[in-house]
Amino acid sequence: MNPAILLVDSVSANCGELQSFLQNQQCDVDTAANGESAVSCCLETQPDVVLLYDSLPDIGSFELCRQIKKDPLNQLTPVVLVKPSPDQWDIHRGREAGAMDIWPTPSSLEELLGRIQTVLQLKKYMDEQSKSVLFSLARSIDSKKNLPSGHSERLATYAEQLGQSLGLGEEDLQELRIACWLHDIGKISVPEGILLKPGPLDEEETRIMREHPVTGEKMCAPLKSLRPILPVIRHHHERMDGTGYPDGLRLEAIPMNARILQVADIYDALTTDRPYRGALHPEEALQVLFTEARNGWLDASVVLKFSQICGDGDHFPVTGRTMLSSYSAKSSG
Repeated sequence: MNPAILLVDSVSANCGELQSFLQNQQCDVDTAANGESAVSCCLETQPDVVLLYDSLPDIGSFELCRQIKKDPLNQLTPVVLVKPSPDQWDIHRGREAGAMDIWPTPSSLEELLGRIQTVLQLKKYMDEQSKSVLFSLARSIDSKKNLPSGHSERLATYAEQLGQSLGLGEEDLQELRIACWLHDIGKISVPEGILLKPGPLDEEETRIMREHPVTGEKMCAPLKSLRPILPVIRHHHERMDGTGYPDGLRLEAIPMNARILQVADIYDALTTDRPYRGALHPEEALQVLFTEARNGWLDASVVLKFSQICGDGDHFPVTGRTMLSSYSAKSSG
């Protein structure tokens, strides 16, 4: 994937030349000539670096940098201010505004390219470190909930097999694998007393628990590479009949990867020991999935496909086929 650069400039004579030069260096370049378009472009494209020239007619570069960086989505987006001859006061103001650096106007395009490449390398490192932290947090949640070892690995295996059987391409499958690891990361903000409570949650506890999909979305949003899985994180508790949360989506409005993850996650939860109950037999777990599909909560076609994979025996062992055969016959009738 080419690095994405946002060039914010309005009057520099070499703006067009710089854009062409960077595009020839295999960069995707967007331009903005005023503050409003710069802010909106940052949110839409989530660039890998913003080059902000001190040339806009409607807003100063320090104030614009501050506006860009105040949005949580831009927390990890490097903003570099470019001024003809910055002094120590400019450097101080730039840092206060959230700029990664402040450069004097480069003497050549080659010099500018070298500086941009350094920033891009740093951005890549920052993203990898941030992603590593998120995955560590996700693993800590499994431990926090006293989940059996291998929960996320099993979930990813179930979901990938199910996604393949439903015809997902490799890109969608890769996003599904990552979502399996990160979908519950928002639970890091849920108190352990609620997360581990053996009995039903009261109204206030339920409200707190139901905030975790939105919290997880916000945690992952600043990372551009995780943007494709944000809908799965946000919507993996929606229901087909619209009674789920957080947005009450219905039917096809719920992303397919979220519907797949739901089925795989519920199945693994039912077939593993938990502090408040023992594991169900796989056949019993499938019965629960069918019941939830009939109630209008899960996608019946996804549940049926999952049951067929289980019944095949090569993927997830299930003994006995009486209920599966009965359900398949009813579905085809």
